[in-house]
Amino acid sequence: MPGVRRLLGAAALAFLVCSGLPALPAAAQESAVSLQLVSQTPVVLQYHRGTLDLELLAINGGTTTLQNLTLKATFGAKIVTSVDFEQVLTGELAAEPIASDEKTLHFGIEPGVPTPIDMRVDVNGLSGIDQTDSQVYPAVIELWSETTRLASLATPMIYLVDRPPEQPLRLTTWVQLLAPIAFGSDGRLVDSSFPAAIAEGGVLRAPLDAIGKTTGGRHPSGALDLVLDPLLITQARDVADGYTLSDGTAVAQDPSMAEANKFVRRLGKVTSHPETLETIAQPYGDPIVPAMLASGLSSQLASERDAAAAVVDSLEPQITGRTAADIVRPRDGLLSDEALDNVAGDVVLANDDTVDRTPYQDPFASAPAPTVPTASGATMVLPDPTVQDLFNRADLFTDPVRGAQIVLGELGVIWKQFPSPGGTTRRGVAIAPPSTLPPAEWPPLLERIGDAPFLLPRTVSHFVKQVNPSNPNGQAPLATQDDSQFDSGYVARITDLEGSVDALGSMLPADDLTARDLRRRLFQATAPPYQFDPTAGAPWLDSVQAATERAFSAATPAGSKEFTFTSTEGTIPIRFGDPGPAPLSIAVELQSANVTFPRGATQSVTLMPGQPTLIEVPVVANGSGESTIVVTVRAPDGREVSTTLFSVRSTAVNRIALLVTAGAAAGLVILYARRWVRRRRIAAT
Repeated sequence: MPGVRRLLGAAALAFLVCSGLPALPAAAQESAVSLQLVSQTPVVLQYHRGTLDLELLAINGGTTTLQNLTLKATFGAKIVTSVDFEQVLTGELAAEPIASDEKTLHFGIEPGVPTPIDMRVDVNGLSGIDQTDSQVYPAVIELWSETTRLASLATPMIYLVDRPPEQPLRLTTWVQLLAPIAFGSDGRLVDSSFPAAIAEGGVLRAPLDAIGKTTGGRHPSGALDLVLDPLLITQARDVADGYTLSDGTAVAQDPSMAEANKFVRRLGKVTSHPETLETIAQPYGDPIVPAMLASGLSSQLASERDAAAAVVDSLEPQITGRTAADIVRPRDGLLSDEALDNVAGDVVLANDDTVDRTPYQDPFASAPAPTVPTASGATMVLPDPTVQDLFNRADLFTDPVRGAQIVLGELGVIWKQFPSPGGTTRRGVAIAPPSTLPPAEWPPLLERIGDAPFLLPRTVSHFVKQVNPSNPNGQAPLATQDDSQFDSGYVARITDLEGSVDALGSMLPADDLTARDLRRRLFQATAPPYQFDPTAGAPWLDSVQAATERAFSAATPAGSKEFTFTSTEGTIPIRFGDPGPAPLSIAVELQSANVTFPRGATQSVTLMPGQPTLIEVPVVANGSGESTIVVTVRAPDGREVSTTLFSVRSTAVNRIALLVTAGAAAGLVILYARRWVRRRRIAAT
């Protein structure tokens, strides 16, 4: 169905271009005048004033002042389908106008001076406008100088008659804030645009502020879902604490630090209203889920999800239920059957083309089904393809208010095509404005979809309970399966380092954050860019390996490992290095076939910062000669940190052996003496 709608839209556009409709006069095409829509009444209410208020900005790019000006508003026939809506995008009416109004301007427009123009149209008084049925109409606003059209723009006018709609269209909206990789593995800022992005008016701050205005306050106008990358929070905190540029310059006092702090506080405030805003935490590193599972990194993925929830829940104020654990949004919407089985939720936010929605299509509605069931038992929510196509048209959003009004107009057409019936609700629409929208686009867009009388904004969890597919039986197969994987050697390194970090974490004090930060580096190494370029991700793994090896090196015995005793008893010193800024707890295990340990074969040792640690181990040799002692150092979690061989030589005489030897010698002496006496007697006789 989405493909059919796109095809019809393209066919209609081609028809408009090729059918000989009136084109702009030559003078208008040569004119250097442009119009921008500053404000427009989003929805004209017959039962409340019934006027269309317009404010435009005219910019004269020529060299002479424009005089004798007239502003005209011309309305075309009502828009019945999304195909008819194309005339708003092309800027020309598809047929003869049904109504018009104009205003004479008693001023000129000087070159290079942006000039505001306002106009009020009494829609109630336009005979061509249907005064008995709510409709969406295309409106073309034109600036004329006598008989020459200087500039024009097209915008939809939504006209509601009688009273507020009894059956508004359920609408769910999710906004995803993607975090760039702003800091490198060395902790230096590698994306210099990030501080500006989270500052006031930035590409990440603007949507957040607009969301807060829509969903917060005493009387929120809308409800939506925020898909949040936890890396956005941790990196904003890194900027707020002061940071180092890629060239080594330290930034300790800068306005960007204050703006970053405001961003984090704003995040906490915006996400503290779960009744109107559901927060969906992406796994830390926001990896491609099918690739993680196909590469055997399912346990790592689970850890990333836990870490993400912890980061988001750490926002102030700390509240219960900040994150919606039962809703997931796969990175870029990439899925596989295995990934669907693995999702830790009841709702999956998909792309508009993730599945074929035709089997679930309401026969009386043109818009595709917004929800479908999946084999895993989860409900898949899919955005409307026509609205998503609008978001992909960058040219529409160079004029933010017009772009927002066009989106609202398209939603109005969808609502008019088949209003929601009573009883069990099945009608609804989902949209997902991309994070790439210009910052100025967010306020007018979210304000319009939040305030529109014909829309009923709902969070996703409420939406899936109220909006059901016409055909609930059967499960929607994925249109495509993502079969990507990580490099096997890269995966092996991640897995090994994960064990090393766990061991180090068990060695450190409970309140030490070193292991947590190292785990986050491992998580970040699974980000999508490194899936296809493991060489680029290697520095993250190198930094983790270097940190664990420093700790393990300190926990490895150093110094002399050969000792000689003049008796069977002695003490061997075992030296450990400086552990760094935090103490390390280790277990030292001793094993030998010929040596015993009076104080036990296992000792718990704490290596203190700032100095080497020396322990003295009493030993008892079972005999003279050389013996080997195996010294194994383990982390508290049982992982082996190091194994070292010590050599012990005892030169003491064994007393039992000496007595045996002396007894044997005495026996020989007595025997020899007896023989000598006997020989003397024989010789005498």
